[in-house]
Amino acid sequence: MRFAIYGRISRDRVGAGLGVERQVTDCRDLVSGLKGEVVAIFRDDDISAYSGKHRPGYESLLQAIKNGDVDAVAVWHQDRLLRRTIDLENYIEVCQPLNVATYTVKAGQLDLTTPAGRAVAKTLAAWASYEVETSTDRVKAAKLQAARAGKPSGGNRAYGYEQNGMVIIERECAVVRESIERFIAGHSWNEIALDFNARSIPTAKGNKWSAINVRNVAVRPRNISIRVHNDSEYPAQWPALVSQDTWDDLQLAIMKGQAIYGKRSYARKHLLSGFVFCGLCDSRMKIINAQQRDGSYSPAFSCRKKDHRGQVVGCGKVKRKKDPVEDLIVDCIMYRLDTPDLAALLASSKNDTTELKALMRDHETQSLRLQEILNLYSTGDITFDEYKIAKVAAAARLQALGRELDQKSTRNTLGQVPAGQSVREAWDRADLAWRRQLVDTLIDKILIHPKQLGDGKARYKQWIFNPDRVEIRWTS
Repeated sequence: MRFAIYGRISRDRVGAGLGVERQVTDCRDLVSGLKGEVVAIFRDDDISAYSGKHRPGYESLLQAIKNGDVDAVAVWHQDRLLRRTIDLENYIEVCQPLNVATYTVKAGQLDLTTPAGRAVAKTLAAWASYEVETSTDRVKAAKLQAARAGKPSGGNRAYGYEQNGMVIIERECAVVRESIERFIAGHSWNEIALDFNARSIPTAKGNKWSAINVRNVAVRPRNISIRVHNDSEYPAQWPALVSQDTWDDLQLAIMKGQAIYGKRSYARKHLLSGFVFCGLCDSRMKIINAQQRDGSYSPAFSCRKKDHRGQVVGCGKVKRKKDPVEDLIVDCIMYRLDTPDLAALLASSKNDTTELKALMRDHETQSLRLQEILNLYSTGDITFDEYKIAKVAAAARLQALGRELDQKSTRNTLGQVPAGQSVREAWDRADLAWRRQLVDTLIDKILIHPKQLGDGKARYKQWIFNPDRVEIRWTS
């Protein structure tokens, strides 16, 4: 008889396929004892037969049977071949018409040609399914018990802790704290990751950091001794890496940009994208690559007359080089902050953090209230007129909270200037995201007015540029 051997293991922890190889070896001995010939071997490593997931090796086996390439199948045990009665029914439908026999190393031949033999096979499949279900229940109960006891879940080593998950590794703990403190101070996850890689600081697996790696390590509830299991939280037995206050500041830093109503996006390539408006028509100016007199190209703010759909969006009459405008705005920000009021502003920044948290909670509550009003209208509990009145009031309150958050964010952002550094030093060392936050807290909009006769002779630093044509509208 021409035999096909099938081997499968549900969980290959080392990825070497040794469990399947042992099954194949035993099956070869079985085929040899039956005076058969092995014509094909099919494997599925690290795939459960109970989960219903696609098994490439098993599907190839069935196809070989349908094609008439084999006369019999050899497996180590029936549960290696299948664990669900629904799979057995399908297997019988494939094998029975072709009289393909199935032999096992541990349980002899599966006779699928008679009602009695099929009943035995179905019984074995039912018990195999029962075994998996009870084993799964035991594992789930054990994991829940460990979670309630505040014990680690096992698996890969958590960065900052030894393999047992209970003992802190101080050098890694310092990295976690640094990443959290730097993000609170306004640095991006990507900037932090690049710095860690430049300093040859490896991840728990010895790899390089990415922005998502840094973020995932920083935002783990484990960092404040919280064990998470199935979306539930339990007090953990391992020591915390950061204080509750630091954790709260991290959550505030993460949510602040999302919570402020109408907040500009910081995911931009240029410092002033979204802030610059045309002084003639008040439309937002875009950054384009403008051709210069010498034929070269450089970025410039431009008022577009039409958008990509052909709709009129501006006057199209104002354009100005980007670099001198940015240079002027940065100088104005530094000049504005170089006042005696800045020291008092920095001193009060910690108190503003508490107020920011309270405002965040109010903003979230108001957002939920606005959604609730919509739900009431959609279910018919309030009329359209009642919906409009309630929505206007709730939206107005939400916008007011957003403006107040903007004002509080000004001091909070400035308060994140590292000790011993001036604002200029902090600016020079910061990434684009932090700089845009500072611009956003200080500037409402920037208007670029048309050029006038004689502007070609005006100079600002190294630029042929008239700063009088740029108007800054400060937030306060």
